[in-house]
Amino acid sequence: PRKDPAAVNIFAAVAEGSLPELEKTLKDNDLNVLNPSRETLLHVAAAHGHGGEAPLHWAAENNHRHILKMLLKEEARSCRNQHDFLHMAALRDESSPAKMLLEAGASAEGEDERGQTALSYAVSQGSENTAKVLPEAGATVESNAVERAFNSNHPSIFKMRVEYSKDLSADIMESTQLCPWAVQAGAASISGLLLSKGMDTNVRNQAEETPPHIAAFQNNGALIGLLVTAGARINAVTKYFVTALHVASQRGHADAARQLLHHEAHVNAQDKQAKCPLHLAAEQGDKTLAEMLLKARADPNAQDKEKTPLQAAALRGHLSAVEVLLANRAGAKDTDGWSPLHYATTRGNTDIAKVLPASGKK
Repeated sequence: PRKDPAAVNIFAAVAEGSLPELEKTLKDNDLNVLNPSRETLLHVAAAHGHGGEAPLHWAAENNHRHILKMLLKEEARSCRNQHDFLHMAALRDESSPAKMLLEAGASAEGEDERGQTALSYAVSQGSENTAKVLPEAGATVESNAVERAFNSNHPSIFKMRVEYSKDLSADIMESTQLCPWAVQAGAASISGLLLSKGMDTNVRNQAEETPPHIAAFQNNGALIGLLVTAGARINAVTKYFVTALHVASQRGHADAARQLLHHEAHVNAQDKQAKCPLHLAAEQGDKTLAEMLLKARADPNAQDKEKTPLQAAALRGHLSAVEVLLANRAGAKDTDGWSPLHYATTRGNTDIAKVLPASGKK
């Protein structure tokens, strides 16, 4: 390409994003002209901004695609580093310019001087739009691209990489972090996709929690159903003997508890403190969870190391929980011979104290 002082105006138009002016001057200028820095028009268009956006993106969004197509067609024949512009689009997540570059002949798998493809940059930067456009244009999704997406903590990009990947590496599928990470992302679609590719549903994190435990923390009933159907052990316990139902009951997560009970979670399972899920619901004063557990045949008189659920609710002044438990024949004294009434009066819970004598549970 030749240098041409007369082309100063067109370079200024491109740099400033003045597309109407650019359209007027295109007919009278050599599209391959270089500026004093030996940059072509497309280099300048890609490198300069207009109103916070690169002119490539601005033109695409304002129906000036024909201008850029003219530039791109020339650059496709003359610029040996054309894929650099595709890398820029990937870094900025500008999918419209990326599409035009690909349509003009840019290679979806072209590498820059560092040996990186545009897809590599899209994944590392969390550029969701271009991360989708590139595979659709034929960019190969290697297993290391999936690993980068996994490590980048961008669930949506990871999902797209898995969708376009023919297979996942053994290192990923055997990772103890994969299933918990997918569940923590909260998207059943990601977990479902991984499950279809053979993800282990019974792996444990450092706290010895399984995927159902994490789904219960999130109150994600749909995900629990998906995990159990795929083989997750619903009654798996942590080192403290905590089940997913314990988690849901303590946190008041009704959707998760409902799904766990539907799949026959052990309603009277005891943790290391001998607490059942009903103890935890009663301690929180959660009437809804208490009713749900009792309907699933939770023992209203279950004893932990100190108290029954009724005593726990009375001690904390949870009147609605006390009433639910009383309606289900809860009673009994604790290991020290204290009744629910003792606990209520000790804490000055007069409303509960009035209810207990009326029910006969002293």
